[in-house]
Amino acid sequence: MLESYVTPLLMSYVNKYIKNLKPSDLQLSLWGGDVVLSKLDLKLDVLEQELKLPFTFMSGHIHELRIHVPWTKLGSEPVVITINTMECILKLRDGAQDDLDSGSSSTSRSVSDSSKSVAKPRRLQQTASMDPDLPPGYVQSLIRRVVNNVNIVVNNLILKYVEDDIVLSVNITSAECYTVDDVWERAFMDITAPELVLRKVINFADCTVCLDKRNASGKIEFYQDPLLYKCSFRTRLHFTYDNINSKIPAVIKIQTMVESLKLSITDQQLPMFIRILELIIALYYGEIGGRKEGECEEGTGQIREVEGSLPGMEVENEGQGTSHYSSQDLYALSGNSEDEDQGWVSWAWSFVPALVDTEEEGDEDPYQQRETGGISNSPQQHIPKDPIVSIGFYCTKASVTFKLTETQSDSSYYSPQKVKSKDALCLEQEGITIEVLMMGEPFFDCQIGFVSCRALCLKSIMGVQDFEDNMNRSQEDAVFFSCGESLTCKGMTYLTNSLFDYRSPENNGVRAEFILDSATHKETYTEIVGMQRFGAFYMDYLYTMENSIEKGSQDFTAANSEDAVPVVRETSIKRLVVGPLDVRLDSSPVHRIFKMITCAMDHEYEPYCKPQPEIFEENKVPATPEEVSNLEEFIPTRLTCLTLHQISVTVSMAEFNLLHTLMSVLMGYQNVPGPTTVPTFQPLRPLPCIQFQVEKVNVEHSVPMYAPELVTTVSSLSQVSDNLLHHCYAHLYLKVFGFQGGLTCQDNTGRFLPLIPIIPSFSTALYVKLIQMPALWSKRCAIQTTECIFELPHFTIQATRAQTLLIQEICQSWTHSIFNGAQPALSENLLSEVYKAPGVKYSVPSPTIEGSVQNVELKFCSRATVKCASGTVGAVKVCARTPGSGEGTKEKLIPLIQGPSDTKELHTSRWLNEIRKPESLLAPDLLSFSVQVPQQGDDCRNSGAVLLVSVQGIAVNVDPIFCTWLLYQPYKGSNRQQQQNTGSAALHRRREDEASVGSTPLAKQPSNQASDYASSPVKTKTATESRPLSIPVRVLPESTAVEPWSSSEVQMKEMIAQVWDAVKRLTLQLELQSCCMFLPTDSLPSPTTIICGDIPGTIRSWYHNQASMPGTLVVCLPQISVMSTGHKYMESLQELPFVVSRPILEEGDAFPWTISLSQFSIYTLLGQQRSLSLLEPMGCTSTLAVTSQTLQSSSEGKHSFVVCLHVDLQSVQVKCSNPQVQLLYELLLRWSSTWARLQKHCILRQTSSIPDPPTGPTPSSPVRSSTGTALPDTSTCSPPADFGSPTEGDSVPAGDDNPFPDTVTLEQKTSNIGGTSGKVSLWMQWMLPKVTVKLFATDTTSKNTEICVISELEDLSASVDVQDVYTKIKCKVGSFNIDHYKCRPGQVWHSGSHEGLLLQGKETAL
Repeated sequence: MLESYVTPLLMSYVNKYIKNLKPSDLQLSLWGGDVVLSKLDLKLDVLEQELKLPFTFMSGHIHELRIHVPWTKLGSEPVVITINTMECILKLRDGAQDDLDSGSSSTSRSVSDSSKSVAKPRRLQQTASMDPDLPPGYVQSLIRRVVNNVNIVVNNLILKYVEDDIVLSVNITSAECYTVDDVWERAFMDITAPELVLRKVINFADCTVCLDKRNASGKIEFYQDPLLYKCSFRTRLHFTYDNINSKIPAVIKIQTMVESLKLSITDQQLPMFIRILELIIALYYGEIGGRKEGECEEGTGQIREVEGSLPGMEVENEGQGTSHYSSQDLYALSGNSEDEDQGWVSWAWSFVPALVDTEEEGDEDPYQQRETGGISNSPQQHIPKDPIVSIGFYCTKASVTFKLTETQSDSSYYSPQKVKSKDALCLEQEGITIEVLMMGEPFFDCQIGFVSCRALCLKSIMGVQDFEDNMNRSQEDAVFFSCGESLTCKGMTYLTNSLFDYRSPENNGVRAEFILDSATHKETYTEIVGMQRFGAFYMDYLYTMENSIEKGSQDFTAANSEDAVPVVRETSIKRLVVGPLDVRLDSSPVHRIFKMITCAMDHEYEPYCKPQPEIFEENKVPATPEEVSNLEEFIPTRLTCLTLHQISVTVSMAEFNLLHTLMSVLMGYQNVPGPTTVPTFQPLRPLPCIQFQVEKVNVEHSVPMYAPELVTTVSSLSQVSDNLLHHCYAHLYLKVFGFQGGLTCQDNTGRFLPLIPIIPSFSTALYVKLIQMPALWSKRCAIQTTECIFELPHFTIQATRAQTLLIQEICQSWTHSIFNGAQPALSENLLSEVYKAPGVKYSVPSPTIEGSVQNVELKFCSRATVKCASGTVGAVKVCARTPGSGEGTKEKLIPLIQGPSDTKELHTSRWLNEIRKPESLLAPDLLSFSVQVPQQGDDCRNSGAVLLVSVQGIAVNVDPIFCTWLLYQPYKGSNRQQQQNTGSAALHRRREDEASVGSTPLAKQPSNQASDYASSPVKTKTATESRPLSIPVRVLPESTAVEPWSSSEVQMKEMIAQVWDAVKRLTLQLELQSCCMFLPTDSLPSPTTIICGDIPGTIRSWYHNQASMPGTLVVCLPQISVMSTGHKYMESLQELPFVVSRPILEEGDAFPWTISLSQFSIYTLLGQQRSLSLLEPMGCTSTLAVTSQTLQSSSEGKHSFVVCLHVDLQSVQVKCSNPQVQLLYELLLRWSSTWARLQKHCILRQTSSIPDPPTGPTPSSPVRSSTGTALPDTSTCSPPADFGSPTEGDSVPAGDDNPFPDTVTLEQKTSNIGGTSGKVSLWMQWMLPKVTVKLFATDTTSKNTEICVISELEDLSASVDVQDVYTKIKCKVGSFNIDHYKCRPGQVWHSGSHEGLLLQGKETAL
């Protein structure tokens, strides 16, 4: 009697997947208690339909199938199903990447199969209800006990996947599934109250995964090392039910534990392994084998069917009527007992035996519910509750080893070749946890964590035996990446609340509680909690959906609003946290990493999915007001947060450099053969390193969850709110706290010395937003497509000359590839100078140059019509710091550059006797600019570019200490004693130079700690929102090969054309305040009474307080103002984008430019508070005009240019005396000797690959220099004859006594000058009213008498006219006089002999 219930159940599974079985023979064998079936073929089409994946089964066989049914002890012993040697071979379905035909056919097949299954009866329960001998309750209980205790044993399971030349095989020696008790021991159990729990265990023994390459004929020539070799793991399943009659478990917990997981990947397997990963990713994102529109509609309607009508659940029929089916009928109909539209989800659910229970919780078939159009009002009917599913994977130790292979052959000619592999790189992880918690659609959470992770080098690389056994190197030297703590220190925290944790609720008879609320989940699983559990890496991905009734995402585009659908609120948050990590990059790991990259690129696989162009609906129905209000209320987004803690990256000097053989492959060139001879590797100790440290990095990225639907809807609205527009962008926030860099050194013991700071700690922030689907916004000119904002409150860099030389050596060891791999030569004296041993006195202190930039704010934004940028730089300061040479000697601080600085009154020496106020903390920014460039589009009437720049005054101190810093060279002595002897003379000389130099400490720099940076307000003058800021960096294209020098003329023409394209419609406003340069003959100290960095204040204090002030040359560069014609002054910092009062629409309308220079002067400061002028303040006003015309004869659109420059100079007055000449000579001698020494030590190198032009005397006169700018080629850039320019003889009227008639204006000159051959035409004019030169000296013939020689030139003018066929130069001097005067103490100047006349020349007769 029991056979009539149990046999159909077992036969339904066997006949479903196996071909050619006779039901009568199988039934008789089962009644005998044992059945043995050999050489069985699987129904491949059924497997493909169950999987619902784009795979095709090439073959599927079962060598032997054994079924043991203990009929006499069916209530106490399990049914055992044994499969001996099962083999299946799969391949990717043909056309799976397109999946058009197959998708449509599978859709039609699923629809027809689904229609058949709608009327499917619940057959097993109908038969059981007709048997009068057994009570239904007993049958149900017995079947449940039998199913819950079925043992499944699989011996020798072989799965193979083939694609192109890839053969992936998985071999499991044995797998067994059985029921266990509460201590996870094998037992015969049943679901009983009050625990209502069922436990099972699946043990996998000796799992081996192989990845090999086959040839064109399908044969494997060389067998690679297995990816995974004989790995064993166990899985625990825990099912909790609400009551004994529950059909679906309330809680399903499936967790797998692996003690040791060792993966091995060779260089030949790496491309194939990446190919498999790409296949998995393509399947995950639905890029191949995805369901089409018809399938999606079917699938969305049958999710509940997966839960209500799963395989093996047809035990009861909840309908009113019953039908009579015999066992033979059940057996015959068992092949169609499944709903094929359920897909691989239902196939996965079918492996949970606990789902086969005695009663259903609903009274009607879910199919009948859909057919009637809704859910019945019957009180007995309700939707089945989603179970809580928890899936976990735990691994104690895992390792991935990268190996390099080489082919070897035996001595025999016919012997096959063998492949030998050698370890090169290993990645080790401890305490790996992957946990997934979900409850239907409303809640999904995935957590991944590592306790520790490290990577280390093994054996050798590219012939360099750096970590062979005979090298005796420590394991610490091999580790180049480490993160987190070891498992021994952390403990078993990664197993917390798992089925393998003895403290978990399930192992103590307590029902586990799960957090299924988004807010509570965020409060419970914080970043701190995650790092306390793991320590190295923690990721938490949370997806929730609230108020959802219908399956599917929010529909933004639905036009039919008659059916009120509740708003679906979806949230997706991904948080990633990386603990303290240390990265060490020396030659060994860098070569191994680059080798892995080159091996990964060594393939010819086509991508699974190619990007498709975006297709937009043109005739789209606009959204209704109700849909817009729903969008305003909530828009689903995906948020990703990444946090990095305590990052340390160390870049060591390259001990060997063979990267040229790898970079050629990475750059796409032909592979360069490796070195023929590789030297023996010897570790370089001490090993200098550059180290970067970061306290914390925060990255936030948000993007709309359904960008196409959202952007399509919002872009069609006539008025878009700020909230909707904000969600149409992808937002990126980056915050960096506590970034610093410096030099360190690895000593002989492998430890690193304390960090020598080169870049002190600073913080910065970046914000970027990008519009989604920009093609839809092309007609919305007011919408920003890109915005980038950058903030840098404070940045400082400091270094001695020795430190910069060492950094240069480290960089060159990587950039200059040595073909023989030899170790670089490194000066021990340089190392000892940089890494000074504690307690050792060094005779010659090295100065340190320190530069800082404050309050840098940049902004960039782009629209459909313009690109614009703006920014400010608050202040720039550079100083030199020299430590005291002896005990008790204070550190000397010498300011070198200060900006902004008040330089308005520095053009004369009167400011030295006036009270100077200290620099205000509210001084304007040193640099502020705004630039706007129109986009290239169909509308050629767009206004031209606009550039607004303002630079405040800058004070520069060209101190001799800079020469001392620049000329430093490491000593050549072989030991420390020789270094001291060699440096004694230099020490004496430096002490003499620095005898009169004082000191003062630098002003305290603002704190850059994370808390201060985050909380303290930062002065923001860039017109931006209150969020972290940035501007992107444009990557320059790779420079092309330089043409020969003979083509320099063509390059010049191209450069002129490019410059013209940039400025022909440019509105320019440039303001540069005066830059005052001080050139003292001795170092300039910073008195304590003056704020550090105020160079003019320091000079003034020095001028009044020093008894013998060294000579100082003061050069006050002019104030510069450049303004386009018709442009009205604007503030240099504008809100982006901005509009100018007079936009330039036509080419050349930006000209002429008005250029003004003022307050240019030179004077000297001598001892005893003397100040003598060299050049009195002067200036000039210039007008620059440029016109252009496209050549009609040129098919390339070349231009002919006419350039006109008119300069009106103010009077020039030069004064000079003997002390000033001596000062100038001393400074010239010092800097010329410095230049010669720099060239001698090869510090200044020629970096340009363009050969220098022929050497010769540089033309000094404006006539020659201007003429030299004319290009001699007449083949291009020739304007037509009708351009409007006169002939050669008409340029200036012949015979006119006045070469510069007042009637000829600049505009007339611009329109009249041209050329017939199209070259650049140039016309320049200078007007200077007076030049005075005064020379002072002491009269040697008369004591205490001074003489002065005065030379005066008046009414100077010059013009240069350069045309295609001639060059005309005209100069004019109105008068020229030379007089001399004398002066005695107490007297005024009076004329010398002959009334002081030496020379007199005028236009008229004397």
